[in-house]
Amino acid sequence: MSASSAAKPHTNPKPHKTIEHTTIIDASVDDVWRALIDVNDWRWNRWTKLEAGTPAVGLKGTLRACYEGDDRDWMTFRFEFAEVDPDRHVLAWKGEMGPFGECLFRWYHTMRLEPTTADDDDRKSAPRKTRLVHREVFGGLLPTLRCGLPYAKLDRNYRLMNEALKEHVEAS
Repeated sequence: MSASSAAKPHTNPKPHKTIEHTTIIDASVDDVWRALIDVNDWRWNRWTKLEAGTPAVGLKGTLRACYEGDDRDWMTFRFEFAEVDPDRHVLAWKGEMGPFGECLFRWYHTMRLEPTTADDDDRKSAPRKTRLVHREVFGGLLPTLRCGLPYAKLDRNYRLMNEALKEHVEAS
């Protein structure tokens, strides 16, 4: 790997289909989960706000997205919590848009936490850490045509969200 490719942030080759970013956070799963599940206090997140109350499967709400992270030009979308599992540390939401619903545009967004160590092969000597796996899968006609959302910006923003959550939890 060349120095220039090592410095380049990871991007997904087909962000109109799937975006995924993994980040290691120097904190326990429980500490990261507390910050993640408190969607009403995502002060660390400049790109996405979930307005729905306490997360629960089936609870519907409004997702606000700011593609530039500059607190201007927020877009709104309806969503529903699809999975809220404190034991497996999974928070997921889904939605669809358009007059034809699911066939035009749909998404499934997952943030999953996994306990880990600095080096999974050296569990006894390394401190506990958390692996954040942040993933979104798109479906329907618009994503197939690469239309509907600024996918490259979303790819960047999900990586930035991971980094912001990491910074927030590690500073606590």
